[in-house]
Amino acid sequence: MTRVRALLGARIGFILLTIGLAWWGLGGRWSEIGAAAAETGPLRLGGAVLAALAGLTLTGVLWRMLLSALGSRVELREAGAVFFVGQLGKYVPGSVWTFAVQAQLGRRHGVPVRSSITASALFLMLHTFSGVLLGGVLAAGGVVRTDLGPGWWVLLAITGGAALTPPVLRFLGDRLAGAGVRMTFGVGDLLRSLALMTGVWVCHGACLWVLVPLARPAPQDVLAVVAAFALAHAAGVLLVLAPAGLGAREAVLIALLSPTVGVPGAAAAALLARVAHSVADFALAAGAARWARRGRAREAVGVGHA
Repeated sequence: MTRVRALLGARIGFILLTIGLAWWGLGGRWSEIGAAAAETGPLRLGGAVLAALAGLTLTGVLWRMLLSALGSRVELREAGAVFFVGQLGKYVPGSVWTFAVQAQLGRRHGVPVRSSITASALFLMLHTFSGVLLGGVLAAGGVVRTDLGPGWWVLLAITGGAALTPPVLRFLGDRLAGAGVRMTFGVGDLLRSLALMTGVWVCHGACLWVLVPLARPAPQDVLAVVAAFALAHAAGVLLVLAPAGLGAREAVLIALLSPTVGVPGAAAAALLARVAHSVADFALAAGAARWARRGRAREAVGVGHA
C-alpha cells in the first residue's frame, strides 16, 4: 500500500508540476493573450481547441502503432493513458521527461522500458521529420513567402524524407530496443504513419487557421498555414531545452505568417495556438486517464462477480 501511495503521489506531483510550468511558460503574456482572445471570439477559440484535440488524438494512434511494431501490444484505453499523460512531460524543460514518464507508466502493462523509450523516440522522429517533409514540399511550391529560394526548401524536404525510410527506422528501432526485439516496419507501415501525420498536420493547421485574421482567405493561404505550423513545430521539437518548444515555435510561425497577415496578426495567432494546444494536451491527458481508470474499475467488478 505504501508503494501504491508513493506512486500516486509522484503522479499527482508530476501533473501539478507540468501545469505550473505550462502556466509559467505563458507568464507575462496574459494581457496579450486576453486581448487576442477577446478579438478572436469564443467560437473560433473553441474550434481551435477541437482541431488541436483531433490532431493530438491521431498522434496517440501513431505511438501505439509504433509500440506494436516493437512487439508490445497495449489495449487502446491503456495506451491512451500512457501516451497522453506522458506527453505532459514536454512542458518540463529538457528532452527526457516524456520518455521517462511513458516508460514508467508502460511498465504496469508489461511494456519493457527500452521498448517504450524506443517507441517514443521513433514517434518523435516521425512527428518532427514528417513536418519537415510536408513543410518543405509546400514551401518549395511557393505557398510560403520567404527570402529562401525553392532549392533550400527542396533540400529540407529531401532531408525529412530520407530520415523516414523504413530501413532507417528499423535500424534505429532495433538498436534502441536492444537484443531480442526486432522491429517490424515496412513500406505499408510507413505509408500508414505518414497518412496519420498528414492528418495531424491538417488538424493542427486548422487549429491555427481559425485563429489567423484573414479577411478573404485564398486556397494558397490555407496551405501556407499548414506549412508554417509543420515547420514551426519541428523547430520547437529540435530546441530541446524549451518546454514544448516554447519561443522557437512562435518565432518561426511569426516569421512565416507575417508576410501574409502582418506581425501583430501572426503573433496573436501564434500565442492563441499555444494556448489551444495546451488546453487540448491537458484535456486529453485527463480524459484518457479517466477512461483507463473506469475500464479497470469495470474489469475489477466483473472479476469480483465471477
